[in-house]
Amino acid sequence: MLSNHNYKVLIVDDEPENIRVLMGILEEEYAVIAATNGNKAIELAAKVPHPDIILLDILLPDLDGYEICSRLKANQQTKDIPIIFITALGEITNEAKGFEVGAVDYIIKPVSPSIVKARVKNHLTVQKLYRELQNANSVLEERVRERTSQLQQMIFYDSLTQLPSRNALLQRIEEAIVQTKKRAGYGFALLTLDFHRFSLVNSSLGHEIGDRLLQKIAQHLKTFITQRDIVARMEGNTFGFFLDRVIDVGEVSKLAEQILQKLSDSFWVEGYEIFVGASIGIALSSDESQTPLDLLRDADTALQKAKNKGRGHYHIFDINMREAAKERLQLEMDLRRAIQNEQFLVYYQPIVDLKTGRVRSFEALARWKHPTRGMVSPQEFIPCLEETGLISTLGLWLLEQACYQLGLWQEHVQESLDISVNLSPWQFSHPNLLQDIENIIIKTGINPLNLKLEVTESSIIKDIHKAISVIQTLRKKNISICLDDFGTGYSSLSYLHKLPVDVLKIDRSFIQDMEINEENNELVKLIILLGHTLKMKVIAEGCENTKQLSLLRDWGCEYAQGHFFSKALSPEDATELLLQVGSGGMQN
Repeated sequence: MLSNHNYKVLIVDDEPENIRVLMGILEEEYAVIAATNGNKAIELAAKVPHPDIILLDILLPDLDGYEICSRLKANQQTKDIPIIFITALGEITNEAKGFEVGAVDYIIKPVSPSIVKARVKNHLTVQKLYRELQNANSVLEERVRERTSQLQQMIFYDSLTQLPSRNALLQRIEEAIVQTKKRAGYGFALLTLDFHRFSLVNSSLGHEIGDRLLQKIAQHLKTFITQRDIVARMEGNTFGFFLDRVIDVGEVSKLAEQILQKLSDSFWVEGYEIFVGASIGIALSSDESQTPLDLLRDADTALQKAKNKGRGHYHIFDINMREAAKERLQLEMDLRRAIQNEQFLVYYQPIVDLKTGRVRSFEALARWKHPTRGMVSPQEFIPCLEETGLISTLGLWLLEQACYQLGLWQEHVQESLDISVNLSPWQFSHPNLLQDIENIIIKTGINPLNLKLEVTESSIIKDIHKAISVIQTLRKKNISICLDDFGTGYSSLSYLHKLPVDVLKIDRSFIQDMEINEENNELVKLIILLGHTLKMKVIAEGCENTKQLSLLRDWGCEYAQGHFFSKALSPEDATELLLQVGSGGMQN
């Protein structure tokens, strides 16, 4: 701790005797200097080191104490020096005036040594604490500035790639949007870039290699921009480009092509040669009222379109895509409500035995009765159900309803009847599939011999060994398996002969072209022959007329379905059909 002699006291009084008395009281403990007029006092107070405290007489020959105090308080260098007035004037009005101009205390003449020492010591202590507080505040403010700088670095820069962050990109877009409103003809573009299957790099080579790869990619991407532009890391393996002063969409397209071409080359990381494919979505500024997030949403929408085309493509956003995205979101929300509110129906299309003409089975099909739109086409809602995974929930419900209906028909109308139900890829790969099917069979009480489950080639080929295991387990439960839409997928003999499948269903596209394409006829004949060779029954889907029916019979196809026989029917209409047809058959 500093000794009191490190404190400097300035005494201001025009009476030498008063100065002598005060010096006698204080000089033993403090460094004391004196002035006999106001101007000299101001001069000494301004010199460095400044006095730590001032004892100031009010009545001086040139300036009174109030004026001196006012001037010292107005000076940035001396404003914090505590000033104690020493005066014989103890009136309350004079005390109030002193405090108004900045004094901290009064000492009344004739002075008491003990009071002088105590007042000086107290105010020096207060001043010391005040300075320590100022220093602490300065340190704290510096730390806050440093932390603020660090936070800004974290917010506006990506630590891995040292590129600007998503927030920095959005901020730059915000500034550009302002410019579009001020400057006629000004435009800019936003590009979002994403890599295909980048997670495979992390899972196979490790996250450290993945991070190194991102750093290399970032350096390459920086070569495509000017000083006015920004390339930012958005998140994960997604990057964004802000391109300033863009007028022609052609130049943006050309840049996108150059970027994709560069990214089609391999990257070497730690001895590994890595290929990464990318897609780009492009959104251009417009005269419409937009926000940075609006543009980012539009670029992301275009990016999804590009990714749907496969790696190495870009897509430019247009307003119709925004409306389509809104409609797609609305459709998804409507479907969720439809499942909750039981808006779905099960319709049944007959599958006819081509030898007898009798209805051998029905295929259960989902139909959606929207509360305001009416019946919605399956071509519209099935893809959305599959993309969102809602198809699993709906599929189980449909299977249960179909099994209930089969039980009613077998009991009251036709005992020798089967039901076919489609299993989506989501359902087929679900770990609870076998248990769910068994629970429904037990719940509905049907004979599993009368249940056929239809699966597509794409469902099976994803994991052929698991598919074979699942199918074998289902067949052990006496459930038949139908390979649906055959001919539209892989149609590979290398796996087809391994599959324990009971029925092949020829896709409708082959049947519809039979009358106009002789080569197609030969293909249908070969599929029927293939099925029989593998000891499978064959169903032709999409039979529309007598000529198709005749050819299918001639070629030995066992079953057919299509509008020639009947469209998909409500349970009531399907029951009526069974009662009308009876034993006579639909086509004899």
